[in-house]
Amino acid sequence: MTDTFRLLALSAGLSTPSSTRMLADKLTREASAALGADGTAIEVTTVELREHAHDLTDALLTRFPSERLSMVIEQVRAADAVIAITPIFNAGPAGLFKTFFDALDIELWKDKPVLLGATAGTARHSLAIDYAVRPMFGYLKADLVPTSVFAASADFGADTEGQADAQPLAVRVRRAADELATMLRTRGGTALPVAGAAGKASAADRSAETQAVEDASADAAPARPALDPEFADFVPMDDLLPRR
Repeated sequence: MTDTFRLLALSAGLSTPSSTRMLADKLTREASAALGADGTAIEVTTVELREHAHDLTDALLTRFPSERLSMVIEQVRAADAVIAITPIFNAGPAGLFKTFFDALDIELWKDKPVLLGATAGTARHSLAIDYAVRPMFGYLKADLVPTSVFAASADFGADTEGQADAQPLAVRVRRAADELATMLRTRGGTALPVAGAAGKASAADRSAETQAVEDASADAAPARPALDPEFADFVPMDDLLPRR
């Protein structure tokens, strides 16, 4: 298992302060607590995309990232997981948020664990993550945390357990953070088999495979006569259908 988990939060909020940054901070705080419960070191970096808006536009036009944007790209590459938060405008993610992902290499996101979050003025936009944001990350082949977190303006300020029934933002944040921690620990804690046991298992597998081949050979249909050259690529129907 890795000695340090590196979390990178991307906030696409357009104002300072912003509810998008507030949600990003809540998610990174809970994810850090879940991952560091056993004493594991956590390194958290938060990037405000609004500070790189001009660099992103230049990168789209020239295909060459600036030095500042290159540093952010390397942070994405080195991160064990990314927490990506966007405000919702006109039933979709902020243009700044989409521009960031348009400017980066698609291969950068392959199998990268990503926790999604979004903010909006009302809960009427709560489905935007599923129909407007999640499909993009599916295309990028990112490894998405099952639970995404949407926060309307009314959700903030209800972080205590007593308020969780009415406005359960804290509960949803904690659940998503726990899922991210489980995903990262599963990736980092996969143990290799013991050499002796692996050898025995491999031998057993080879024996079983050999026996299966022999059984298949015994059950195989008798050889058919050779076909004329013009029918050399012909495959009988009974070879295409599975035997029962």
